[in-house]
Amino acid sequence: VPVVISIALIAVVVWLLLGYGFEFALSIGISVLVISCPCALGLATPTAIMVGTGKGASNGILIKSAEALETAHSIDTVVLDKTGTITEGRPRVTGMTMLTDTMDETEVLSLAMAAEETSTHPLASAILTYGRAHGAKIPTHGEIVTEVSRGSRTEVDGKCIRVGNLKYMKENGVRADIAIPDANGAIPNYIGVGDKIVAVLYAMDNPRANVRRAINALRYDGVGDIELLTGDMAAQAQAVAEMVGVDGYQAQLLPEQKAEAVLKLQTQGNGVVMVGDGINDAPALAYADVGISLGSKSTDIAMETSDVVINRDDPMMIPELRRLARATMRIVQQNFAMVIGINTVGLILGAASGISVLASALMHNMSTILVVANSLRLMVFPPMEG
Repeated sequence: VPVVISIALIAVVVWLLLGYGFEFALSIGISVLVISCPCALGLATPTAIMVGTGKGASNGILIKSAEALETAHSIDTVVLDKTGTITEGRPRVTGMTMLTDTMDETEVLSLAMAAEETSTHPLASAILTYGRAHGAKIPTHGEIVTEVSRGSRTEVDGKCIRVGNLKYMKENGVRADIAIPDANGAIPNYIGVGDKIVAVLYAMDNPRANVRRAINALRYDGVGDIELLTGDMAAQAQAVAEMVGVDGYQAQLLPEQKAEAVLKLQTQGNGVVMVGDGINDAPALAYADVGISLGSKSTDIAMETSDVVINRDDPMMIPELRRLARATMRIVQQNFAMVIGINTVGLILGAASGISVLASALMHNMSTILVVANSLRLMVFPPMEG
């Protein structure tokens, strides 16, 4: 502002010294002030961001802030949760191995269903479905306690029933009397009665249809590192990582450890996008430069802590967000170039050529209209091909 006022005053003085009247010299000064008014400059970024976020919302991508949109186009590292993000989040139990001969399968399934009855974890739903299909009934049981990233427990006839991962069993001194067979890439769910593991349920969760294509699209778009984080065992993490083609994986992570993994990547100078959908992902989503909640089954806390909410079960929306962010920032840059160019030419004309105040006003409004019109081009932003 001081520079513009100074230019206007200098123009007035120069025209006066050249022998022109005060009225004419004053009109020159006013022309300079009119054409340099920063309306278009102020609209250059917000109009593009507004249209960009609106376009994203129409495609099922809710972008909560301009900062998230600005950051998404420049990130170089993507971190993905496994269950419900890379995979469909609809695991199904494919088999059961008994580790005791004192109970039958139906009895063990009934106990497992008691421990998982109120759990919202996808594996709990799979166990309940499998149990019902095999005629098992949920017995009377005590309060159900769910431990995040471990499992659930309850009491049936005075016995503590636990269903969860091997870490959960070991932490509570629950052991098997015989060797536990290899899961062969499946997700093992151990059933403990008292201090004994009595059975293992094996579940499979298929990768989403477009996940490998989405990962390839991100690589093609310049993302250098794509990592998998999961609370599952290393064998399951490795199987999925190899299947979808990520660069690396970390397994058996608690929620706080996922957040630490994101922070470690950031300390290495990486811009990090975290993609998840569950309660376990919330800390990592909050710490990431851009947190993305993906899928129609995302938990409330995941959607609350993320910067972007994608309500479609399609991983291709991740590279689509990046494309939209890049297009938006390109429009912003174009807007600034137009405004600076028009205002510079206008200042020169206004100060040196003696154009009228009306012509200056028209030139000023032309830059504003061009900025808005250029931003509106995002409304017809084409979807990703294929």
